[in-house]
Amino acid sequence: MITALCVFKFLFHVLYFSIIYLYTKAMAGLETNSTGCLPIDDYIKAYYLPVMYSIISVVGLVGNFLVIIIYLAKLRPWKSSSIIMVNLAVADLLYALSLPVLVQFYVTTHWNLGELMCRFIRFCFYYNLYGSILFLTCLSIFRYVAVVHPLKAAEIRRKRWAILACLAVWAISLMEIGPMLGMITVQQKDNMTKYAFVFI
Repeated sequence: MITALCVFKFLFHVLYFSIIYLYTKAMAGLETNSTGCLPIDDYIKAYYLPVMYSIISVVGLVGNFLVIIIYLAKLRPWKSSSIIMVNLAVADLLYALSLPVLVQFYVTTHWNLGELMCRFIRFCFYYNLYGSILFLTCLSIFRYVAVVHPLKAAEIRRKRWAILACLAVWAISLMEIGPMLGMITVQQKDNMTKYAFVFI
């Protein structure tokens, strides 16, 4: 427990000083801008996304890892909602794992990992994002049936329905995101790999 608190405190300090650094850098950029007009997309990519993705990554990694451990170690017997919740936590954990690479890209604006990793990171980002949304939808449908149709609740609490729903969610997410693999590539600009997400 003490180790976890120390790690959390360390991550909080790293995040805090990163935000201070990015804020200082943003303010310096605003002072040197002579036109008074902000290139909002560049500022969002350079300052907002790295900070937000860092926060989401830290909270998502710690929180979802703890949820998975608790569900696997402590919760028995598993019901349909438990199975969906574990799959939701896995999707969120995989989503959070893709964020540090994107933070590094947005801060440096250079992609050093090659085209295969570019496709893989963006695929993981969107695949697990869509999966999380669909798992929340599944959970809402299961809860709706349990509240509005209480006689059918016993049937829907069976593991079989949750497993089928989770398999369907992973498959639907794959079908939604699959075509994106052909549209993601890197782009060379000024002899440097600049952009990691380009629709062709």
